[in-house]
Amino acid sequence: MTLPSNNKRILLAKRPERGPINQGTFRKDATPLKTPGDGEVVIKIELLSTDAAMRMWLVDTPSYIPPVKVGECMRAQGLGRVVESRSDRLKVGDLVSGTLGWQEYWVGPARVLEKLETPEGGREIDHLGFLGISGMTAYFGMFDVGRLKGGETVCITGAAGSVGLIATQIALAHKNCKVIAIVGSQEKVDLLAKMGVHYPLNYKVPGFAGRLRAAGGIDVVFENVGGEILDLLLAQIRPHGRIALCGAISQYNTTKPYGVRLTPQLITMKAKMEGFIAFDYEKRYPEARVYLADLAKRGLLKYDYHIVQGGLDGCVPSLIDLFAGNNVGKTVVQFPEVEERNTKL
Repeated sequence: MTLPSNNKRILLAKRPERGPINQGTFRKDATPLKTPGDGEVVIKIELLSTDAAMRMWLVDTPSYIPPVKVGECMRAQGLGRVVESRSDRLKVGDLVSGTLGWQEYWVGPARVLEKLETPEGGREIDHLGFLGISGMTAYFGMFDVGRLKGGETVCITGAAGSVGLIATQIALAHKNCKVIAIVGSQEKVDLLAKMGVHYPLNYKVPGFAGRLRAAGGIDVVFENVGGEILDLLLAQIRPHGRIALCGAISQYNTTKPYGVRLTPQLITMKAKMEGFIAFDYEKRYPEARVYLADLAKRGLLKYDYHIVQGGLDGCVPSLIDLFAGNNVGKTVVQFPEVEERNTKL
């Protein structure tokens, strides 16, 4: 294919204040498309992942990964196709994943990319879903941090989101566990009820706290939301319970952070609350993929995507959409070439 002379990108224009981001947080530009050097490739980006963690990458505070710099291309995981190669590792046409960013093309060393093979019956998009970082986060959060056991009561917050939807189905598939799933709409409650969730709860409906208490004590919490809901769950944690802190989406955009009050429950219940990052388990990703692919093959893992069209024009709206809770499953930005091919989506 003939490559363009310029590469269109979306850059961080300014660091956002507390509260929601908007279009003014970012700006578009076009820069000359680099020529690959030895060991490098050119990737045409096809799909980009939109994740709650991206909001934290905009904040200049110490974290597991450096913040995006002002004037830098916005960071994002994605899938793309090799369109030019000067590397023995990858050839033209290979599908790869990596931190590709909000741009049309990525140019860099092939060694930092993962060559992908789509399993039989799978879809390319699943590499951003249950075969990608969302699936890895759910798997290691449940089993390594949550130490899930058969017959336990498990609560998943943000249970219809990109990670929560997978974590919920892991719990449902695991040896007679009772599952509580917390979401923010009746549509999501209905979806989870059809999956077999024992207590699908909408936190926006009056009386939520009472319905949560009625579900009883909790052994494992897979926590994506934070804030007041975390306090409610701490009140119900059982002795030796485990809370896997995956995210705190309710706090990322708020102008008034909620101060969690019931952490003394961790002492009285001899419970454990632990944060984790799935990247730390990279060497064990194949283990997780085998497990999740087997669940999908047996019909025990079904996964939805919230696909935002328009390529770069869809990136900022997709992030705004995510924090508005408009997604079911993984939020993905799709580029026009994928729409035209109508491939395996």
